[in-house]
Amino acid sequence: MGQSFTFIDVAGHQAQYTVHEQDRHNEFYWSTDHGDHGTAPSYAQAQDRARTVLKASMAARRRSEHERAYR
Repeated sequence: MGQSFTFIDVAGHQAQYTVHEQDRHNEFYWSTDHGDHGTAPSYAQAQDRARTVLKASMAARRRSEHERAYR
């Protein structure tokens, strides 16, 4: 079971990430709709890591879109 969040970047693009409840190893699993995932020792850290990864992924996609538009 997990809780999903929507992240909106500065350009208005949206992406989702989910943080799951603590597992038997006392870790919190997180995943994004961009296919990224990982674990963290606390719920807050899992949220932070998921947002950080999404920000980087969304910025890379914006750069790629920008480069294609100017070719």
